[in-house]
Amino acid sequence: MKEPAITLSLLACLVLAAGWTSRLGQSKQELRTDKKQPAYFKVPIWMRQGDNSFQTDLKAGGFQLLGDRVPLKISSFLPPESPTLLFVVSDTVGEIGNINQARMALRRELVKLGPQYWVGLISAQEHLTVLQDPTPDRELVLSKIEALTEIGKAGLLESIEPVADFTTGILSRSNVRVAVIFITDSDIGNYRTDYLNPPVNASDSRDLSRRFAGRALQEKISRMVAALAKFQAPIFIVHIDPGRDPLNRTYQNGLKQFAEAVGGQLFLSKTVGDIPAVVQEAFKWVESFYLLGLTVPWTKNGYIRIQVSVPQGGSVDPPGRLIYPSRLFFP
Repeated sequence: MKEPAITLSLLACLVLAAGWTSRLGQSKQELRTDKKQPAYFKVPIWMRQGDNSFQTDLKAGGFQLLGDRVPLKISSFLPPESPTLLFVVSDTVGEIGNINQARMALRRELVKLGPQYWVGLISAQEHLTVLQDPTPDRELVLSKIEALTEIGKAGLLESIEPVADFTTGILSRSNVRVAVIFITDSDIGNYRTDYLNPPVNASDSRDLSRRFAGRALQEKISRMVAALAKFQAPIFIVHIDPGRDPLNRTYQNGLKQFAEAVGGQLFLSKTVGDIPAVVQEAFKWVESFYLLGLTVPWTKNGYIRIQVSVPQGGSVDPPGRLIYPSRLFFP
């Protein structure tokens, strides 16, 4: 008798998210009118046990949270089996062999998801395009994945912030978990913006981009990490064909920072044969997080550091490793 309730909860979420497609082109989070009022956050938390598993049976009372050493009250709690909206974002324009492996891996993982998952599909090639609204129909989503084209330029750098924005909007207005899996084979040399040969300010002798390759990219990454810190829906980036040159390594380090800024993770495939495993790992993380809602007192510093613990003597035996975003940003 549980499934109708799950379906109704997801339908309510989708009603709250009506017009979400129009938000994709707007990367502006709503700000509080009174910045000294407390802020409400939803924080994804994982209990990692060993290298390959997560504990998913903890209760709300098992967690304790501190914000800048002050106890915080948990105002909402969603365990891993809760209704979930999962958005798969595709940014694949490279080797067809890698792309086919990723698609087969997506098929295997999507069909394994329980009925509490509704899945949406977005293309990030060149510009964001909604290919499928969230649906419980796995075959419909898979047919749209198979129909994706591999022509164009990489789009992750331009699309990750608006994706983070609108998914956080859904997360904050609904009582469901929300997550993003970004599948990419992006190469830093395949963007419309030329990051390999950035423009040099000829009148500025201190312009370091003329002497240090990747300086412009590093500066862009720093700006984007700061911008992403205000969003709360976890994003998992799966790179199926990472470049090995220094500039691409700088780019991949940036992707890691992007994912971690919103509580997610980066997964890099070393070979074509690794692709199924890294896709599976991303889904494992999606299926294993708790979502804790908490009200945090205003801070003048812009950020507040949180600490999450599960006191010994509780239900964790043996103790696991808690993983969560350690800083919350006041918009």
